[in-house]
Amino acid sequence: MYGMGRMTGFLGEIAVNAYLPRSRYVGDNEFTHDIVYKKRRVEVKSKTCGGCPEPEYSAFVNGKEHMAPDNDVYFFTRVRRDMQRVYICGWLPTSKLFKEAKFVHKGHTDDKGYTFKASGYHIEIGKLNAPKTFK
Repeated sequence: MYGMGRMTGFLGEIAVNAYLPRSRYVGDNEFTHDIVYKKRRVEVKSKTCGGCPEPEYSAFVNGKEHMAPDNDVYFFTRVRRDMQRVYICGWLPTSKLFKEAKFVHKGHTDDKGYTFKASGYHIEIGKLNAPKTFK
């Protein structure tokens, strides 16, 4: 049986794959991306939520500072805790994400009182490109 975190990731990948017409899921064979869409390698990142995500909520990529992922695009989703709904929040090209996102260390508390559970890069959902703009 898979834990909630893994299930959240799977549901996000399924939702983005279904959203992008004629995309191909490769996450079971590739470790750098989950989907191929029009020759672009798409990595999907998902977090759980209690309801509809707000623009000031964080899109997050776990990892080390100065990491250099081997993919072209990141798509971000939020999966409701009851696993009944997936919100496709937006996307950014990988190069733009790592230029604009802020690296935070595990344990850092932001100005809204949220304490990060992992180190990595975060950017507000409102700064992502809308899903419908991905062509």
